[in-house]
Amino acid sequence: MLEEILMPIYIKMLEKKVKRGRIPSHLMVVAEELPETFLEWCEKFGVKEVTVCSGKVDLKSREKMKVNVVRVKGREEVLLAVKKLAELVEKGEIEPEEVNEKLFESFLEVKNPPDLIVRVGNEIPDFLIWQSIYSELYFADIDLKRFRYVDFLRCLRDYQRRERRYGR
Repeated sequence: MLEEILMPIYIKMLEKKVKRGRIPSHLMVVAEELPETFLEWCEKFGVKEVTVCSGKVDLKSREKMKVNVVRVKGREEVLLAVKKLAELVEKGEIEPEEVNEKLFESFLEVKNPPDLIVRVGNEIPDFLIWQSIYSELYFADIDLKRFRYVDFLRCLRDYQRRERRYGR
């Protein structure tokens, strides 16, 4: 009973704090199934891109947010990009010296690196291994079906408390 009274107050306080802070532009979620409400929460806080790995998601068109669904594991994605580059070199369409990070990244499924990776459960994600090298990781000990709005707010608050160093 007390929780029913206090939880809405706590949620409002968290919302105010989160709205004043830094919001991840690109959020990656590793989950089997992504509820529509999760995407609505992301949109509400101005997340520009959401990548869902290995999951099912209803891809309703969204005006303010790009949604990617990735089913290819990280090593496989890198190998596919290397093979495509090798084919172009072999055909003489590009010179080996022209291959650099930017060109390599153009062959990856998802181009933008995620700012925050949310993992529900306890596995370390094996997706976007090239793109996620400097991403912040957030592990939730519950499954996504029980992931509540307050958990989403805590996730964003945790992200805001971190100092991004990008490998430095």
